[in-house]
Amino acid sequence: MKINLGIDQTAVRELVKAFTNSTNHVLNDIKIEHGLDTGNFRNGGAWDVRFKRIKEVGLNNELVVLTAKRGIWTFICLLNLANGVLLVFSKEKNLENVIKKLGKKSIHYFHALVSINSDPFDLDKQQQELFPIFTEEYEARRLEEVLKILGEDYPKVKQVVFVVSQEVDRQVTGVEARLFNKYFELVDVEDWTSYVSEDYSDIFVSNEQDNDIETKPIAKIKESIKIRRDHLKRQIPKKTDDTKKEEDLN
Repeated sequence: MKINLGIDQTAVRELVKAFTNSTNHVLNDIKIEHGLDTGNFRNGGAWDVRFKRIKEVGLNNELVVLTAKRGIWTFICLLNLANGVLLVFSKEKNLENVIKKLGKKSIHYFHALVSINSDPFDLDKQQQELFPIFTEEYEARRLEEVLKILGEDYPKVKQVVFVVSQEVDRQVTGVEARLFNKYFELVDVEDWTSYVSEDYSDIFVSNEQDNDIETKPIAKIKESIKIRRDHLKRQIPKKTDDTKKEEDLN
């Protein structure tokens, strides 16, 4: 089982740039336009900008754009109808956290989507036993969830490939296309890092910048409090020796 996207490298390059290029300028414009004093919208807003760009690249390259909703989260995937490959986008840290929870009570939409991929059919029986065995109920729930997500497009999807951004110190340093089997065991990977722009960004770098800006006034306030406290100390009269003697006698 190998990755076979069925799209040219120009489209891959455009996808990587749409996924990883900075969103700061758009979010800053929104903040200024609406007079927002806080930037709590940045995390979700960054993904909204990113998904919009991914959608545009998909449409320009004859890929089907699937918009799905899971709880309060709405996300975009790209489907190549020619070979049934579905592209799903995620940060590496988030994907790793989701993988750790595979087989547990809560079913993340990644758990549901990856169930479309094949079993490790090329392994012998002894090797197969090394993989987790899920109950029929769990597999039925995964199927139920993936049907909710994909709807009438479910029969068209033959393989799910995750496009994963890698981060170091909150900066995107790489992008990979990863193919897993239904147990989230890595089967194949393509390195797309060469397509990441030199002015790469990441999902939370804007939040880091805002926090740096916000901490400076706080530091000044603390300094002013210290000065005022020292000033008040100087205003409090010290006890004279006579006063101390009176207290000692009482």
